[in-house]
Amino acid sequence: MARAQAPTKHMVYLPMVSVPAPRNPFGFDLSIYSSGDVLKYGLETQPRWARAGDVLWPKVEPVRGAGYDWSSLVYVESNIRRLRAAGIEPTLIIQQSPSWAQQVGGRLCSPPKPEVLDDFANYVYALVKRYSSGDLQVNYWEFWNEPDARPQDTLDEHGIGCWADPSKADYGGSYYGQVLQRISPMIKAANPNAKVIAGALIYGLVSDTSDKPHISELFLDGMLASGAGKSFDALSFHAYGEYGANSMLVAKAIRVRAQLAKYQLSDKPIYSTELAAMCAGWVEAECTPTYNDWLYTQANYAARIYAEALALKLDGAFWYSLSGTNPGFRFSHLIDDTNGRLVPRPAYYAFMNSSHLLSGAEYIGPPLTELAPDQLEKVQMLKFKKPTSTLYVLWVPRIDSARPDTIYRIPVLRGAKAYCVQTLNKADSWKTPYECTDTNSDGLINIAVNSNPFYVEVPN
Repeated sequence: MARAQAPTKHMVYLPMVSVPAPRNPFGFDLSIYSSGDVLKYGLETQPRWARAGDVLWPKVEPVRGAGYDWSSLVYVESNIRRLRAAGIEPTLIIQQSPSWAQQVGGRLCSPPKPEVLDDFANYVYALVKRYSSGDLQVNYWEFWNEPDARPQDTLDEHGIGCWADPSKADYGGSYYGQVLQRISPMIKAANPNAKVIAGALIYGLVSDTSDKPHISELFLDGMLASGAGKSFDALSFHAYGEYGANSMLVAKAIRVRAQLAKYQLSDKPIYSTELAAMCAGWVEAECTPTYNDWLYTQANYAARIYAEALALKLDGAFWYSLSGTNPGFRFSHLIDDTNGRLVPRPAYYAFMNSSHLLSGAEYIGPPLTELAPDQLEKVQMLKFKKPTSTLYVLWVPRIDSARPDTIYRIPVLRGAKAYCVQTLNKADSWKTPYECTDTNSDGLINIAVNSNPFYVEVPN
């Protein structure tokens, strides 16, 4: 009788599967006049990219047909080079019209008039070609800055657009879309790697009248109805502060996506190229309840806003701005620059610590929705997956300082270890979490939550 042989063992080699890390959307606006020390602070926040400056057509071609004078861009070019050297992706803004090209006479913020669009397209091609390779390469081009403003609502020195035409039902959005369709092929021809960012829209949420949508909504509808959907790679908007129980970022992103969906553009990437917490006005007394208290309110916002950006799956989220001299843009900057003396605010450290804690994180919770007013004093929680852990970010949008913290219970495996960071407004607090393990093995981690965001990391 033959003996049965043991089955032959074969080694099976499975292909290695590499799962790309979630793309980091974080960035900031870096002034062309910022010192190298400011950039060093910026690098600590692990940015993907930065807005490197504005390219102003009136400076480059003040006289029609007389050629292009690139000398006005010397500081912009220096900014591009240092960002590239630091491994940060630069973005630029194309805006303003010279006097001979203005549809709104006497206004730099004006759109170019129809009869000069060939001139404008040729200028854009030359511009993008100039910055298409080497240490001056720019692959992301934003088309104007807040074009959905009306001429009467802004001054030229504010650095925003004034395309919104009150005489038009769509406030000039369709014309913006037509110009976008005219220049987008020129950008792509000059640099096949270039991405066109439409906007950046103010995208106001509160209409002047109750019987019709906000100007921005009508403007965007006009732009999309013009057929411009294939002429831009991403849509950008600006979002400052809060809107009820929501951050303005969440409220605007949800509504922008809803408008895009009406035109079968649900998958179009969206950016917020300016976001921040800012004061109500331009003097410290308007930062409530006091300026020093407000600095910590700003820090609480900074500690959670990038978690919300990740949860919204934004491709870009830029703080405006990294540094500034008070009041800057209503005190929104992260680092105070007083005659070259740099003092990082609590918000800078919150921004920096959150970027490290969220590194490699992917949101795995339900899609974000606009919060009802009754959520203002209730705990909000975002859940993320990291390569070796699960991360929870918790906060209460607004809480009376006299009211006790709200206890929130995170369900975990019995006895699970956990590590917590709450004081994000201190230097390098991401490096020194404290243990907040389920020590009584009841399958719950109890967290006392207030408006100061809490990060809880549970290892796999």
